[in-house]
Amino acid sequence: MTDTTAVEPGSGNEGVVDLPQGDLAYRMSHAAPNLLPGELRAHPDPYQYVIVAVVLAVITAVEIAVSYTEGDLPDGLIVVLLLAMMGVKFFLVASWFMHLRTDRPVFRRLFILGALAAPALYLIVLATLHGVLSS
Repeated sequence: MTDTTAVEPGSGNEGVVDLPQGDLAYRMSHAAPNLLPGELRAHPDPYQYVIVAVVLAVITAVEIAVSYTEGDLPDGLIVVLLLAMMGVKFFLVASWFMHLRTDRPVFRRLFILGALAAPALYLIVLATLHGVLSS
């Protein structure tokens, strides 16, 4: 794809090409933001990291508050709420602080595959051991 825009001579923008961000030529041009190898998007600014950290702190505070409701709420509901909040926090940390949002999709797919395969393997081994231990 070679979608270029005309640039007036003497404007100081000679050689700058206007291409879609996913294009390799754009990534190599001076118009592209500073990207590390393997990244498709620029990293968020520090303000966005602080916002995510505040959200994580609020979710942690809610988790602590939910843990103190033992006896007021059914135990199954407490477990479901805590697991849901844990999943949200895991997603936020993996996508923002481990930079899965800015990396190539193959890294995200491998991470998700591992995150799904590990509990599945754990459950298979647990089921197998339960059969061995009960006999």
